[in-house]
Amino acid sequence: MKFEWKDEYSLGNATMDSEHRRLFELANVIIESETNDELIKHIMQLYKHVREHFHNEEEILKEQAYPDYKRHCEEHNEMLDSLVAKSDAIREGDWGKTQAIGFMTLWVNHITTSDRQVRDYLASR
Repeated sequence: MKFEWKDEYSLGNATMDSEHRRLFELANVIIESETNDELIKHIMQLYKHVREHFHNEEEILKEQAYPDYKRHCEEHNEMLDSLVAKSDAIREGDWGKTQAIGFMTLWVNHITTSDRQVRDYLASR
C-alpha cells in the first residue's frame, strides 16, 4: 500500500496543502520502515511535522474566524495524543506496518472530512 496525494484533497490554501502533501510523504516513509528503530525515527519526524502543521492550520482557522474552530482543534489534540500512544507502543515492540497503515488511513480521513469542511468555509469567504 502507498499513500498518494490526490488533487481532490486540496484545500485551496498553499500552506495547508503543502503540509498535507508532506504528511503523505511521511506516511509512506513510515510504512516502508524496515526496523523498529526506523519506525520510531519516522514516527518522531511525523509527530514534529504534524504538531507544526496543526499549529499553522489552527492559526489560519483563527484568522479566518472558522466557526467550528474549537472542535477542529480538539480533533487535532486527539490525533496528537493518539500519535504519542502509538509511539509508546512502537518502543515496546507492539506496533508494526499493518497498524501504521491503519493509523495513517485515519489521518487521511481527517483531511478528506474535517479539513474539507474548512476548505468549504474558506472558499465561501
